[in-house]
Amino acid sequence: MKTKSILFTLLGLALFSGCTSATTAEKEVREVESPTYNIIKTSQYPADTRGEKEFLVYHSDTQSDVTAFVTEYEKLTDEEAPIFEGNMIIAKSGEKSNGGYKISISDVIDVGQYTEVTILLEAPGTECMATMALTNPYVVVEFPNDHKEVKFVEKNIVVNCN
Repeated sequence: MKTKSILFTLLGLALFSGCTSATTAEKEVREVESPTYNIIKTSQYPADTRGEKEFLVYHSDTQSDVTAFVTEYEKLTDEEAPIFEGNMIIAKSGEKSNGGYKISISDVIDVGQYTEVTILLEAPGTECMATMALTNPYVVVEFPNDHKEVKFVEKNIVVNCN
């Protein structure tokens, strides 16, 4: 089952990546300048399951961002927030009525004037069996602080479970 999920995710990425309209120069920048990122935490069952879809960015050199990150992280995980340097993203897909939903970061790319973060929102297909429980998938990601605006690109993937 997990192998099918990975296969469909990779297939979806291949299909979506072939449909971009970036110029050759942008593609070259994207291939050359891709800041590394670390996945800090991911889960379908946060301590606080309520909430809407949102993508939040926090900067370690801004005290109000650090305080807001600590509050949000501890609310989600019921754990002590990590100390970070650079940027931290908390991406939440919003409350779902059943399992099978996932959220992940597929890329963090420096495109010159801004940093582009690609978020994959995965949903179970109609034939999928899923846990009947409220979920609110989220992912927490750290990446270097470049003081650029962060723009999010959402990609929705439906997993076929046949």
